[in-house]
Amino acid sequence: MSFSNINEIGIKCDEIDALGGISHIFTTKNGGCSDGSLSSLNMGINRPDTRENLINNYKTVCDCIGADYTKTVLSHQTHTSNIKIVTEEDAGKGLYLPSDIRDTDGLVTNIKNVPLVIFYADCVPVLLYSKESSCIACVHAGWRGTVAGIAANAAAIMETSFGADASEIRAAIGPSIGQCHFETGLEVAAEFEENGLSNCIEYKNDKAYIDLWRANTEILVSAGLKEENIFVSGLCTVCNTDKFFSHRGLGADTGRMALMAYLCDQN
Repeated sequence: MSFSNINEIGIKCDEIDALGGISHIFTTKNGGCSDGSLSSLNMGINRPDTRENLINNYKTVCDCIGADYTKTVLSHQTHTSNIKIVTEEDAGKGLYLPSDIRDTDGLVTNIKNVPLVIFYADCVPVLLYSKESSCIACVHAGWRGTVAGIAANAAAIMETSFGADASEIRAAIGPSIGQCHFETGLEVAAEFEENGLSNCIEYKNDKAYIDLWRANTEILVSAGLKEENIFVSGLCTVCNTDKFFSHRGLGADTGRMALMAYLCDQN
């Protein structure tokens, strides 16, 4: 297994963690202070939660991975393929400070001690890390972002802006909806076929079941990553609603998990 638990509040990719120079977590829904349909570790700032709950939840997660919650960088996610290069001036935007990072579903940086955050509940969270070039990316890849190649866009920015070699980039694909539950109409499947991802689709009774994990893996391989450097959690959020928020499994009012990662001194 490439992923292990960080107590009840999250999991980490062991292969990436072992490289050093990075701290990260894919949160679960447990161990926080939110209540109702957001119980309990809601990380989504666009959910009907109190600011006090959100701050406490972020402190819990940040304390766990040694991050400073006042420096977390959040974006307004809208299922785009847009990527933002995060600088020191962006530290704190979204939770601690107002944010001007709009229509953005991927964050990339080479600045140490600035935690990047993306939200998810069924959509695919992707972490990219180049130890050699000391840069990271956190990506929110729903089906639209997946088809648009947002993960490949992030890898390309790591190459062009920070000198990363795609063949050395490691990727972790976190908990999200599995092919077992991602049933779509044929019009959605057609978009995957048109983008060369037909082998990620299984057809049953005029419905399509799409493997977003496989699709993002293939997209990253086409961007130059080695498949052996791509690690998939294999955890379906719909199958595991005791551990994860899930839009399809729990309804639209449910909370959101977070992928949080930052560059740090060698650990």
